[in-house]
This record gives sequence, C-alpha cells and structure tokens, in this order.
Amino acid sequence: MDLSAAVDELYAAPLPDFVATRTRLVTQAKGEDPALAAEIKALRKPTVAAWLLNRVARDEPRAIADLNRLGARMRAAQSQGDMAALAEARPERRTIIDALIAAAGRCAEAQGTKYGPATQDDVDATAVAALADEQSGRALASGSLLRPLSYAGFGEVELDDAVATPLRLVPPLPEDPPSDPDDDSGVADDDSAVADEAEVARQQELEEARDELREAQHDLKDARRAESQARAELVAARDLVNTHEARVTDVTRLIARLETRPKA
Repeated sequence: MDLSAAVDELYAAPLPDFVATRTRLVTQAKGEDPALAAEIKALRKPTVAAWLLNRVARDEPRAIADLNRLGARMRAAQSQGDMAALAEARPERRTIIDALIAAAGRCAEAQGTKYGPATQDDVDATAVAALADEQSGRALASGSLLRPLSYAGFGEVELDDAVATPLRLVPPLPEDPPSDPDDDSGVADDDSAVADEAEVARQQELEEARDELREAQHDLKDARRAESQARAELVAARDLVNTHEARVTDVTRLIARLETRPKA
C-alpha cells in the first residue's frame, strides 16, 4: 500500500466510516512503513459537500468531465477575448452546473445522506470555481476533495487544504496538454488578460443575477397566489364570524324575551 492507494480507499468510504477506515489503514501501514502511517493519520475528514463530490467523481464521473470540458472551452474563449463564445456557453453553463448538483443529490440519496440547500450551494460554488479555474477542475476530479471551492470572480481559486494530497500529485485532466515550465507562449498581455478576466467575471455575475431574478419572480408569484388564497379564506372566516355573531344575538334576544314573559 502507498499513500495514493490509501487516499483512494479512504475517500471512497462512507462518510460515517471515515475515522474507522483511517484507523484501520494507519494500523495496516504501521508495521511496514511508519512514515506512511503518519501521513495517513494526518488525512482530514471531508465536509459533506466535498464527500458527495468525491462520490460523484467515482460514481458519475461524466458529470465532472462535462463540467471540466466546458470550463476549458470558456477559459480558451476568455484568453482569446471571444465574448460571443462566452455568451453562447452561458445556457450550457447553468445546465452543466445543475447536472452536477443533481448527480450529488443522487449520490446523497444512494448513501442515505441529507442533501440540504446549504450543501447544494456548496456544490454549486465548487462547480463555478471549476469552470473558472483549471486547477480547481483537477481538484474536483481527484475524488479526494476536503472542502467546497469558491471563486471570487477574479484571480485563482484558493486551493490550500482543498485536497487530501498536494495538487501536484493529482493527475492532470485528460484534456490538459503536458506542462512545460519553460514554455511562456500562453502568457497573454497583462492588461488584456485582466480585462478579459473582468469581463468573464461580469458575465458570470450577470447570469447568476438573472437566475436569481427568475427564482425571485417565481417565489413572488407563489407568494401572491398564497396571499390571494389567504384573503379568500379571511373573507370566508369573517362571513362565518358574522353568521355566528348574528346567531348569538338572536338567541340572546330570544332568551331575554322568554325570561321577561309573564308566567302562566
């Protein structure tokens, strides 16, 4: 057993079994390689969202592969200043993100894990980060994510402590060309790169704002429908109150008349 095999087994285990699995692996490694045992012992438990995304990487890898392919296309369009291509990718972007959220939901259901709105938001944020940043896509595809990722709209995504092992040990994505540390042909003019990056961030924020507007409009429609129903129920309740008040008045008057009627 080496660290890579231990990481793969540990982060594939059910989340409630994480500590027990890690303890077993540490015990197994102690006799043969104390240094490896120490490395395994230091591996941290993932958050629920990260664990579900690790399940997706194993059970439904296509959802992550599709996301990373779209991310590569969008980053290429950004580097070329192709705003038309970026605009064309926007509808697909939302579809691909929703597909990842749905895949994580299926994994949660299969594992009997709660999948609430906060966890879904973490999956959404991680998908956005992977689209914007190649290294985030690699972290997502590694199957050993420790926490959800977040993209602020500019610069690189913070990946410190985001994966179980250093990202340099994670295999590159299949679409990635071999990296050449001496090759600077991909370095664009700084001002142009900043401008393109800002435009992509603006487009992403605009699309997210439009999505939020659609959701808010839908919620407003539901709220107005509920208000209308509540008003109708209030009118009916008032009519019922008036009916019973009239009945109480009539009966009270009847009792008064009977009490004042001369005895036979």
